[in-house]
Parts: sequence; structure tokens; C-alpha cells
Amino acid sequence: MKFSNLLLVSTLALASAGVALAQVPAGAPPAGGPGGGGRAALQAACGADIQANCANAGRGMRQCLTDNQAKLSAGCKSALAALPPPGQGRGAPAPAGQ
Repeated sequence: MKFSNLLLVSTLALASAGVALAQVPAGAPPAGGPGGGGRAALQAACGADIQANCANAGRGMRQCLTDNQAKLSAGCKSALAALPPPGQGRGAPAPAGQ
């Protein structure tokens, strides 16, 4: 009986440590590469702008936001500017000479 209790407590302690280590520290930049940014940051900053200007854009969301930049909020403009140039996201080869 005591061994099973010890095993249960050990398992719970290890699982709790794993969950604690998986947390993102407060103030850490969002995932998506250097400088934060990424699709999640764009969604958070541009949600209202997307609904107002690009609700039917589908996969062309970035182009729609770029085309309607004059109508965007300041936060959305900043998030859009922070994205890497098209074609240089994850998995894209580095430009020649670098």
C-alpha cells in the first residue's frame, strides 16, 4: 500500500513539473520567430480590422490587409509591419548571400 502511494505521489510530482516547465513566462514574446509577430499576433491585433475590411478574403488575408492599410488601426498596422516578408516565413530558404 505504501509503495503505491509513493508511486502515485511521484508520478503527480513529475507531471506537475512538466506542466510548469511548459508554461511561457510572463512578458515573453509570442511564438512565431524573432521579434514576436506571427499569425496569432496578427489575429489579436487585427481582429476588428479583418471583420470590417477583409471578412471574405479567405487565404488572401495578408494581401487584403495590405491593400486596405489606410483603413487599419494603428495596432494592426504595427502587427502587419512586424511580419516577415512573404516567402520568408518558416521553412523558407535564406536569401542568397546569407
